[in-house]
Amino acid sequence: MPVPVPAPVSRILAPRRWTDAQQSVFDSPHHLTVWWGGNGIGKSLALAEHVRRAICGELPWQRNRPGPRTVVLAGNTWAQVGVTQSYLFEGDVAGWFREGVRYESGGLKGQRLSVYEVVGGPGKGGELRCGTFRAPNLAGPRAEVVDTDEPLPPDVHDELFPRLLGRDGRMLQTFTPTLGTSHKLDYLWKLVDDPAIPWAGEIQTELTLRNVTPRGGLVEVPWMSQAEIDRLAVGVSAIQVDMRMGRSRYPRSDTAYFSCWGPHLVSEERPPAGTSVAVGIDHGSKPGAQRAVLIAMGGHSLMAKCWVLDEYKGDGRTESEEDARGILAMLERQGLRLEDVDRWIGDRAHGGYRGGQGRKSNERLKAAIAKALGHDISVPGWSEKLPRPLARMWMPKKKDRSHLEGMEVLFQLMVSGRLVIAPRCTELVTDIREWAGSSRDPHKDGLDAWRYGVEAMLPGERR
Repeated sequence: MPVPVPAPVSRILAPRRWTDAQQSVFDSPHHLTVWWGGNGIGKSLALAEHVRRAICGELPWQRNRPGPRTVVLAGNTWAQVGVTQSYLFEGDVAGWFREGVRYESGGLKGQRLSVYEVVGGPGKGGELRCGTFRAPNLAGPRAEVVDTDEPLPPDVHDELFPRLLGRDGRMLQTFTPTLGTSHKLDYLWKLVDDPAIPWAGEIQTELTLRNVTPRGGLVEVPWMSQAEIDRLAVGVSAIQVDMRMGRSRYPRSDTAYFSCWGPHLVSEERPPAGTSVAVGIDHGSKPGAQRAVLIAMGGHSLMAKCWVLDEYKGDGRTESEEDARGILAMLERQGLRLEDVDRWIGDRAHGGYRGGQGRKSNERLKAAIAKALGHDISVPGWSEKLPRPLARMWMPKKKDRSHLEGMEVLFQLMVSGRLVIAPRCTELVTDIREWAGSSRDPHKDGLDAWRYGVEAMLPGERR
């Protein structure tokens, strides 16, 4: 006789309970709901439940409306989409899709195109479309619901909102305001703040113990403690703490980014022998914009420690030859040779000014260093005479908001006490004290040179 196959068992042993804020999102009457608030208030979990209910037709406005339904789930990155997918695929939801479709290794697997037909369950016949904000498969079909983890850029909103036409559809955008997004969201605030637009509304949720406590059941237990909430309040920059706590749409304008800075971080302490060394370089042609920072990194990952040993700042407008001499002098002051540097990281090329004066690039700098060392750079193969890390100088990988992610790494080094800055690095100390978060602020130049080196060395590679 054939062996009976047991029915799939839900991983959820009891029905989920929801916070007041999460329930208000499920019950929202608006065609556009903007849910913003602090970190850790359960946005991704509630977003997954919103997707599940939308597929099943269980949202209040869907009642008595026949299916099937198309639901769009989007995020700024696939990693963000994957977090919501992981919550969605708990329980019996996995059985709603075609055989082989599953959550695995940070995302849905089992088919090439991220358009998943609903072949079982109460939403049978529907469709779940997943993608990043500019994924082509999000732009075409009409949908009943568009759910996003992170706010949509204005042009993507303008593309996706019309997808709801003809189906009386709804859009939900969930996010925590950040330095990288706050200045791009005025279009949303204009909609939700306008009393003449009743179909758009906001739900603001501050990170408090009450707002992380699911309701119902014999005992109501929050999923984080007050001590954790208090740690977040002091563990992020003062310039963005009100956004991270869900208290403000915008960063503060009356404080510096590195609010944890203090003179206790300045010391003559030297790194242990054998600690990895890097030079980070930020190119620029404006007076003082060319910067280089010499660092040493020890330890691994979250326990890494950084020593800022020395710095170079261009004296007015400079050419690559002057920068090369300044960087070589920086190394000499620290008793280092080119061969002692484990990693060189230089910014993208800079076009200069007035017809090309002051052009900067990694190749130009390498050639200037080689020339200063007496190599003939007119002869092919000159770069191979340089130490391999310099000859293979890295360029930092950049994406939207990547500089803010790097600044957060520097902030955590400070707040955890894993940073030592040499007293001679006065220019970098000024940058740390004065930078207020703007990408156009000249103080960002030195910070960029520093973070390039730190980011490249974080894996803890050692000589």
